[in-house]
Amino acid sequence: MILLEDWKAKELWEMGVVEIIDEADKVIGEIDRILNEEKKNAPLTPIPEGLYEKAEFYIYYLEKFVQVQGGSIEVLQTKLTKLRNLKKKYKMLKNIRFKKILEAVRLRPNSMEILSRLSPEEKRVYLEISRIRNEWIGE
Repeated sequence: MILLEDWKAKELWEMGVVEIIDEADKVIGEIDRILNEEKKNAPLTPIPEGLYEKAEFYIYYLEKFVQVQGGSIEVLQTKLTKLRNLKKKYKMLKNIRFKKILEAVRLRPNSMEILSRLSPEEKRVYLEISRIRNEWIGE
């Protein structure tokens, strides 16, 4: 077995060269763990590197699997359940993190300390909203 980056695996899977090991349950579990931490802790805390990419990859994989692969009813039901669960939890995580980013921008725009706790996707949001805030309010 060879492990590949998500984007490589996606392209090879689309060409029919490789099979994807379905680790959606693992990603769902990781998001669950982070959701529990996020609900307990008020400040932004770092999340595992690449979590958003993994979640988006498995959402893509599960959607395509259901559309293209077919298979038994039980397999399709399992994949659809995973897909619904993953989408729901992923959206919850992004909503919680977004609210915390908005609050951080309100109180501490362009803070290097806060930036150090954000994923690359979140950094982009934080910096852009900080820029808009500073244009509007000044600082």
